[in-house]
Amino acid sequence: MDRNTLWRLGTAFPLVLSCIGLADCSGTNGTTTVSLPPTAIAVKRYTEGGALDAGFSGGAVATKIDPSEFEYALAVALQPTGNKIIAAGRSVVAGKSVIALVRYNADGSLDSAAGSFGSGGIVRTAVPPVNAVGTAVVVQGDGKILVAGSTFDASTGTAGIVLARYNVDGSLDASFAGGPGFVSAAIGPGTSVDNASLALQGNGSIVVAGATRDGNFVLIRYDSTGALDTANFGTNGTGGIVTTPVGASAMGPAIALQSGGKIVAAGGVGTGPLMNAVLVRYNTNGTLDTSFGSPPTPTGMVFTDTAPSSSNFANAVVVQPADNKIVVAGHAFVDFAADTSDIIVLRYNADGTPDTGFGTSGAVVTDLGAFDNAFSIALQPTVSNPSLVNIVVSGNTGSGIGIRAAVLRFTPGGALDPAFGTGGIVTTSPTGPSTAASANAVLVQPDRSIVVVGYD
Repeated sequence: MDRNTLWRLGTAFPLVLSCIGLADCSGTNGTTTVSLPPTAIAVKRYTEGGALDAGFSGGAVATKIDPSEFEYALAVALQPTGNKIIAAGRSVVAGKSVIALVRYNADGSLDSAAGSFGSGGIVRTAVPPVNAVGTAVVVQGDGKILVAGSTFDASTGTAGIVLARYNVDGSLDASFAGGPGFVSAAIGPGTSVDNASLALQGNGSIVVAGATRDGNFVLIRYDSTGALDTANFGTNGTGGIVTTPVGASAMGPAIALQSGGKIVAAGGVGTGPLMNAVLVRYNTNGTLDTSFGSPPTPTGMVFTDTAPSSSNFANAVVVQPADNKIVVAGHAFVDFAADTSDIIVLRYNADGTPDTGFGTSGAVVTDLGAFDNAFSIALQPTVSNPSLVNIVVSGNTGSGIGIRAAVLRFTPGGALDPAFGTGGIVTTSPTGPSTAASANAVLVQPDRSIVVVGYD
């Protein structure tokens, strides 16, 4: 199971397996038997201070495509023309999980004008014969939309990564990947809830990443036409695919680029009570960057254990543009028996060493009092000095039917920002159609408002 996707429903294993796995949404979360109505794709917008933005359809919008299915968003992007918001995630067609895209106007209304985007502002894409879910989205400079997703073949237990490109109107780009508009690749043993991430390089190349249950991070690079880049990228610099053993039960990495083009992948390894965050850096050609990590013998990988014998792992990563420092968000002190988890934010120097000027020895742990989840991270330049950035983290808190969307803002030094919400924290109860809510992905708009997508 990939915790990066799995715990976006805010509970421990059995309940979330049933929800994400499409059987139903009832089960036991370790302490309580619960049942959830089907979820909808949801988007919320907050003002800079953390209040729901009334100018955005009252602040919160939920889009239900199929009333009987569990639908949700896992990624968000801003289309600069018109400040339209794209939510990417999951719906169901003919019993198969499919990529779902929903586009909203700047006021929160569906972009449903005829010919504008898909059918009534919604696009669904099947990747036969496997199940698929959209987990990352990026808008190219020309307005075309790139979506990375995870795939799963239940008959073989094989996970994969799909990369699709859409035109501005939501139609698949027939010039991409030789005509179908998407390309997919199996990467190894996995589950239906694995994660895939995406980064767009300056030369138009596209890097996608995932993980396998047998302990590997897998990165694949395509050129701008959707062809595998076999000449310039790979484990040894060629072949198009990078496979990196990182440890047992690797959890799908989030990826980001440093200013020189190096690729940073953040995820987790381990099982049960012994999970650790892992950070890996690659050179631009996909080879492991062995200058990255703790001296005197850096290995290209950094493993972080918040406390001995505790469980923590990374779900999201971003690079600060001014200094190339790496900021990671995820879980700390996960305790399945107690049904608790804390949110952790870690900051590393550009070379992978902990940034001891951030929080306590480079780490900030926040306890919201329940099973707390951090799934996404974004940067918000400060008003007084744009080279300094606040850190915005989104996720959820609670378990069973008491799950609320959560957004936190930290100052550049790692303190919760008292100018945001209540003591730096905003939680938002579900408004329907379900009885649980989550903020699975976050972006900061140019006007400094904060958009989150997930489910409700």
